[in-house]
Order: sequence, then C-alpha cells, then structure tokens
Amino acid sequence: MPDVGRARFAWAVAMKLRWIAPLAIAMSPALVAAHPLGNFTINRYALVRVGPRTVTLDYVVDMAELPAFQEMRRLDTDRNGSIETAERDAYLAAAVTDLRRGLTVTLDGTALELSAGRRSLEIAPGAGGLATLRVEVAYQGALASAAGTIELHDHNFESRAGWREVVATPADGIAFSETSVPSADRSRALRAYPEDMLTAPLEVSSARIVFGPGTPASTAAPVRDAVRTGASRFGDRLTELVSVDRPLTPALILGSLAVAAGLGAMHALTPGHGKTIVGAYLVGARGTAAQALLLGLVVTATHTLGVYALGLGTLAASRWVVPERLFPWISVLSGVLVVFVGTSLLRARLRAALAGGEHHDHHHHDHQHHHHDGAGHHDHDHHHHSHLPPAGAPVTLRSLMALGVSGGLLPCPSALVVMLGAIALGRTAFGLLLIVAFSVGLATVLTGIGLLLVYARRMFDRFALRPNVAMRLLPVASALVISLAGLAIVVEALSRIGV
Repeated sequence: MPDVGRARFAWAVAMKLRWIAPLAIAMSPALVAAHPLGNFTINRYALVRVGPRTVTLDYVVDMAELPAFQEMRRLDTDRNGSIETAERDAYLAAAVTDLRRGLTVTLDGTALELSAGRRSLEIAPGAGGLATLRVEVAYQGALASAAGTIELHDHNFESRAGWREVVATPADGIAFSETSVPSADRSRALRAYPEDMLTAPLEVSSARIVFGPGTPASTAAPVRDAVRTGASRFGDRLTELVSVDRPLTPALILGSLAVAAGLGAMHALTPGHGKTIVGAYLVGARGTAAQALLLGLVVTATHTLGVYALGLGTLAASRWVVPERLFPWISVLSGVLVVFVGTSLLRARLRAALAGGEHHDHHHHDHQHHHHDGAGHHDHDHHHHSHLPPAGAPVTLRSLMALGVSGGLLPCPSALVVMLGAIALGRTAFGLLLIVAFSVGLATVLTGIGLLLVYARRMFDRFALRPNVAMRLLPVASALVISLAGLAIVVEALSRIGV
C-alpha cells in the first residue's frame, strides 16, 4: 500500500474508533473507590485506654455512601448543598449526645459518667458522587480505684451491617490480668480494613477488662495487608460512570451506556438473579425463543423500576426507608414467588408424566400404498411416532411474569448509588439511563442463557432415539429444581434478617 494510502487508511480507522476514548476512560481505574465493606455499611470502632485514675474511650463511626447520604440530609439543614460551620457544629453536638446514649461503660457493675472531649467530623468523597462520613469522639470517665473490672457494651447502629471492633490498651502503671479484646486493632481505627476480612468483617461490640497495678505487656504489631481507600471491584465501576469529571458529550454518554451494559452483563454472571431457575423452567417447559426474550424483557423492566422505586423511597422518606433492611425482605418475596411457580409446575408436570408415560412407547403406522403405471410408489403416513417426553404443564404468561419479576426484583446496590449520586450531582437523566443500560446488560445474559438452553434442548430432542423414564421425568425434575432454588432464596434471606 502506498504511503498516502496508508495514511488515509490510518486516519479513517482513527475516526471510526474515536468513540472508544470515552469508553476507555469510563473503564479505567476510578480515582475514588467505593467503601470496601459496601455502600450500606455503618462501621464502628472503640479503643478503651485504662489508666490509674481515668478511662478514655476513643470512639469512631464510619458511614458508607448510602447511610451518609441519609445523614447529609440532617447535616445540611438549610438545603443549600454546602455544609457551613454552624451546621457542622450542631450536627457534631447532637452526634456526641446520641452516640453516648448507645454506649454502656461500667466499673465493677456501676455505670461510669462519660464526658465528651475532642471531636471531629470528616466528609470524604465516595462512590457515585456521594460522600462518606466519619465521626470521632473522645469520651473520658473517672475511676475510683486503680483496680477492678471494666465492661463496655456498644448498642449504636446494632441493626445496621458493618465492621464492629473493640480494642483495649493499658496506660503506664496498669496491667490487664484478663481481657476479652485484643490490644492491637485490625482496621487502624477504620482507616484501613484488612483485605482478607472484607467478606467476613469483625462483629465485636463489647469488652470485659480486668485491670490492676503492674507493667503493661508489649503490644502486637497491627496487621498490614489492608485496603486503605476502598476495594477496586468491577461492580463499583458503575458508580464511577455517573461522577466522571468530564462534560457529558454524546460520545461520552454512549460510551458510558455501553460500559454500564457490560457491567450489567458481568453482574448477571455472579450468583443470584435466577439463572438456574430460568434455565430449569425453559428446559422443563419446552420454552420457545420468544418466551426467553419475554423473560429478559420482564427482568429488565423489574430491575429498572425496582431501583427507581427504592431510590425515590430513600429520597422521600430517608428516616424510615433503610435499603439494607429492605433488601432481605425483597429477597424473601422473590423466593416466595419462585416457590409458588415451582410447586405449581411440579404438581401439573407430575400428573402429566404419570398419566402419559405409558403411551409414549406406542407407535402407530398408517401405510397407504398407491401403484400407478406399474410403478410401485409407497406413501407412508406415520401417526403418533413421537420419541419425546410429555411437555407437562404449558408455559403460561403468569408463570413467565412471576419468574421474570423474581429474577429482577432485587436491585443492585451500585445501581441505587448511581441513582442517588446522579440526583445529587444534577445528572438525573444520565443516571436513570445508566440504570436502564445496566438492567439491559443483566437481562441480556439471562436471555442468552435461556436461548442457549432452548436450542440445546431442541438438539437433544432431535438426537433422542428412544423415550425413557428419565426423559419423561425431566420436566418434573426441572420443576423440583425451581422449587428448591426458591426455597434456598427464602432461607438465605431469612437468615440475613436473623430468623
């Protein structure tokens, strides 16, 4: 190719691929990562320092994006979008009092009076344009003697998910003869969470310390393998799309929507969202491609509307609508829907298999022979020559809708952060479009799995030479799988609730 031709070709390729730039920017590592323990968490830390005459309690509360979003509505009393010094001081004064009510500190069974000293409020950028909050308070109480038993119980935010840590250290001249908590923390006062404990955070809300005069033991070094600013998980990239610090050009919008759809597709491959249920239903019911597409459409609509509804509820009634408390109950509802569909199919398909099993090995041939002009032409009309198992209960619109709703009912936490962050940043329409794209990507994977199973079932039927008991019971088995999967969803959700 001549040099001029190569130059023109390269220019044409560059112009065709120029839209990839914003997509690459959106997929690049985010400058601000989401909270490592999740967008819903409220994390607590207490350091008990025991001296000869005083006990000091350094108390820290670290709020992730969604609880911080709700707290910011209390902080910004004049609703002007900025936090003035008077608002900060008023919030801190109320927080010091509220947190003190949730703390019980006793010496030999007698409650200690705690006074608040040093205090601070830190507002840091989080995912999706939302903020995170950190409150620190130093409480102090007087000890009547240099020996005894101190007990601490932290009742703040007991129903909220998050890291809960208590540590205790002795001052000079004091030694611990017994303690239920370590002297070295694991999270560096909620500044750096251990990477190996992100999925199973500490849940320590109390301490018992027996102390007296003596020489303190050496303190172990803290764990170093920690995540300082957040975990870089692909699911959190969605929240960064809405807060990208660039003008919303058409190219950036299209690229961001493509990335959101890809993240939705990746999210669909994680556990949940009814992939097993959808597959079992379509295989057992001899589903069609159109029915698989309808399932995908219902999942998209349900997931999108669910995020919108929960986001609007959080905005309108932030004091009563706590998303992480609603999520397990939404899971229960999803599982109950699946169990209902599964048991209905199980009864119908079991009756069909028992009633029609003896007829599927029967072959009836109707032979008609026609001879014209001495030529022997045979016309064979074969009836009931089927090697396929009974289809069982037919696919109904009600069951399709129920399964589609159950697959998309539970909103993705990152999608909820996107909606609230978009509203906070004044990019509401863009955020809503990102949620739609994310839901389309999620439903595309579920639909693709359904279509794959539909066509795989057709190929299996084509090569099945003789019917057998296993093939006749396949629809029954698939209904049983649906029922058990729904039951597993209900049990897991109830265990998160505490039932």
